[in-house]
Amino acid sequence: MTQTISYATPAMQPAVMLFAPPGIETSIGNCLRRGDELEAHGFRVQHCTDMPALCRAVHHHANAGNLSAIVLGGAHAQNCIAASQLRALHPALGIVVLVDSHHESSLLHALQSGADCYCPASASPQLVAAVLYRLLWRLDALGARADTARKAVWSLPEQAWILASPDGKRIALTTGERAFLMALLAAPNQRATHTTLIQAVNAAYELESSTFLQSRLSVLVSRLRRKCSEQGLGLPLKSVHNWGYMFTGAV
Repeated sequence: MTQTISYATPAMQPAVMLFAPPGIETSIGNCLRRGDELEAHGFRVQHCTDMPALCRAVHHHANAGNLSAIVLGGAHAQNCIAASQLRALHPALGIVVLVDSHHESSLLHALQSGADCYCPASASPQLVAAVLYRLLWRLDALGARADTARKAVWSLPEQAWILASPDGKRIALTTGERAFLMALLAAPNQRATHTTLIQAVNAAYELESSTFLQSRLSVLVSRLRRKCSEQGLGLPLKSVHNWGYMFTGAV
């Protein structure tokens, strides 16, 4: 009876580069047959017979933003060299090594060289596919979380005429609000004195330094808070008593 196995698949069809140098007389040298087997399990497979071809393929998929992994099917020394070089160049790459030897020293060497995991060279197609899918699912999830973390910040797009919240809401800014926020976010630790902020607003309006006073700065902040509140946002702005303001949101 043929067992049907379902996998937790990544969001995009993953690419697998199969490293199989010619002239390997061990069972690892037969891993070229893995290509058809892996394609039958839903992978896009690319055969690479030497390191330059493998590096080019990995670089191509990395630049294209493709979720990818490599299966190293060379001799032990070749696999370790390839894993070490590619791990240094592409930290997020998934690397699986096919092994003939089950000596702990060989397995440890492969992992220390940069491989994520290993499989016996004689493993069934189902086992190799399961290892790859689990590895790629984890890498895909980590990448998605990293993207979310990078985007979850406050920013000033469109030449700082917009205040964008982490959840994508956009607040149009006046000249004074723009100058205030630009000065505040550019300050060390996003902390700036009343004097620094007043000078920034005055410069934006081309006013004399005494024109825009601290009381009007408080009005500007109050109006900016109100604009954010109307969009359901809490402006992460803290007033530091008798000193200035501090932006406490992620930027």
